[in-house]
This record gives sequence, structure tokens and C-alpha cells, in this order.
Amino acid sequence: MSIRWKRILALLASVLWIWFIFSRSAKPASESGAESTVFLLFLQRFLPGLTHFLVRKLAHFTEYFILGGLLFLDWRLLGSDGFLLPSGFGAAVACVDELVIQARTPGRSGELRDILIDMLGVVLAVGIGQLQHSRKERRNRGGA
Repeated sequence: MSIRWKRILALLASVLWIWFIFSRSAKPASESGAESTVFLLFLQRFLPGLTHFLVRKLAHFTEYFILGGLLFLDWRLLGSDGFLLPSGFGAAVACVDELVIQARTPGRSGELRDILIDMLGVVLAVGIGQLQHSRKERRNRGGA
């Protein structure tokens, strides 16, 4: 597959993932809460102390960790190196998600805490990607 198609597919994956995040945020609190409860009941079979609050916050982190990985891949395939651009873009998505979409959805609210959790997910994924890329480059140059 050509680099052009890899870039297109990677960008498409990121756009579709952002759409997924935004579509979940646009669900009213009653619907979103019901989905979380079903997932919580399943997970409590394996982790009995798990709470609804923790499941929802882990969902935030996981959605944005995946987004961070996709954004890192996008930037790498575009030939850019660095941490700030994909992390900053992920942070912007988190702000739109919380302050625009969730703040206007019935029963939902935009929370600074959730933006921080989202950003942590993005930054961690981008950071891991950057570390792996740096290690790979060192190996390819004959370094440690």
C-alpha cells in the first residue's frame, strides 16, 4: 500500500473515531447512563469493587487514549515529528466534546475534570508513540 493511501486511511480512522466520541457525547444522560450501567454490571463480575463513576472516567480515558494513538500515527505518516501538535489537537477535541457537545446535551454537563482525563489519555498515547518511535530510530542508527 502506498504512503498516500496509508495517510488517507489513518486520517479517516481519526475522523471516524472523533465522530464516535462526539456521537456518544450527544446521547442524553439517561441513555448514556443506561449503557454505562450495562457495562458496569458486566465488569463487576471480574472487578467487584468497580463503581459507575470509575467506569465512566475510564471510558473517557480509553476513548482519548485511542484518539491519541491515532493522532500520533497521523502526524508520523504526514512526516511530522513531535509531541505538541497531536496532543494539542487531541486537547482541542476534548474541549469541543465537553464544552460544546456535552454542555448542550440534556442531562449532561461539560466538566473540566473530564477534559483533564481526556487530555491525559491523549498525552499518554502520544508519549508512548513518541518513545517507541525514538527507540526504533536509535536502533536503526545502530544505537543502544
